[in-house]
Amino acid sequence: MYRNENISARTKNRLAKEECFNRNIPILNILFYIGNGFMLKKQMVTLARIFYQINEHRANDMVADLLSYGLLIKKQATDTKTCIYIMTKFPLAMYHECSTRDSCSIKLNNRKIWNNVYRAEFIIRQAVLFMEQLGIELTLQNLLNFLTDYCISIFTTENQMAVYQLYGSLYESFPIKDKELISSGFPRVSDFMDDYYKITADLYHHQCNFLGYKIDDDYSAYLGIKNKLQREKDLLSSPKEYRRNYYSLFNMTAAGFFFIGKPVDGKITIGTFDKCNNMYLKKIYENIICIYLMLERYLGFYPQITLQVYMSDADRIISLREKEMEQGFDYSRCEKQSLTKRECFFQNMRIPRQNWDDIHVDYIYYPLREKYNL
Repeated sequence: MYRNENISARTKNRLAKEECFNRNIPILNILFYIGNGFMLKKQMVTLARIFYQINEHRANDMVADLLSYGLLIKKQATDTKTCIYIMTKFPLAMYHECSTRDSCSIKLNNRKIWNNVYRAEFIIRQAVLFMEQLGIELTLQNLLNFLTDYCISIFTTENQMAVYQLYGSLYESFPIKDKELISSGFPRVSDFMDDYYKITADLYHHQCNFLGYKIDDDYSAYLGIKNKLQREKDLLSSPKEYRRNYYSLFNMTAAGFFFIGKPVDGKITIGTFDKCNNMYLKKIYENIICIYLMLERYLGFYPQITLQVYMSDADRIISLREKEMEQGFDYSRCEKQSLTKRECFFQNMRIPRQNWDDIHVDYIYYPLREKYNL
């Protein structure tokens, strides 16, 4: 629909493109560091105002300039006329300090677009507010530092390097069980360190065998721990037991869940975005219960967890809240249970009744469709 409006960067000489790049750094930084290379224009302009004090008129001029030199292109975001703005290979190569031949173009799908929109909205609505409350100056670098320092893992993706870094962040920010003994090198069995060594082995294996890196470190011990964990998992009789005992940060990230801050008095906040507008109770409760059990293994105590489910459909929020309180059904006996559907998830995962109130689910409405015409 918008293909004819886009200009190819190949029609411009390199010097002109570099000059365009340098005079529009604020917009490109927002796109690259917050949007992973793409974003809705309204969110882009808002973030440029917040972190660079650039007014809407100037931000729009910058976007138009980047489009005219082929450093940005625009495509239809959803089935409405709203566009998503995407960095082309030339500016991406500038950030990655490589040639355009070695730079990969950005591939989009519906899930990626919605995740991007939710994440930018989270920064606009919540992260900026947190920074202001803490008296942190609103700059882009301070935002990135703030998200790392306070363990807000909205940018963690399901790859080995990102999850490896998340384990490092948790080790620094969370009260990991036996942390002092672990840091002193005392040989002690640790669920946290076992999972950390497993992701380290996965990372090294990927770098050596798929990326062709030359690794000087000897990671055979990590592979040994990974193989030991795999042998233990193979002994389990059901997928449910596997998830109860071996759910990890990789599983959590792959399911779309992330941390929102450090623990405060044993209380931890987790978030998830309804990226595909298909959130359902089974996904919500089975994952948050597994996260709860994982954190108990890592911390040595049962934390209190608040899960914030971000959704753009108000009717679905009402429906989920109602379903939580509906009477459960025992399919093996073909009869209704005395428990609610919410309580049934805890019972099925064998969580002691006295711990059922340790997990609280909040549904947070982001009116994204109305606000951005999506």
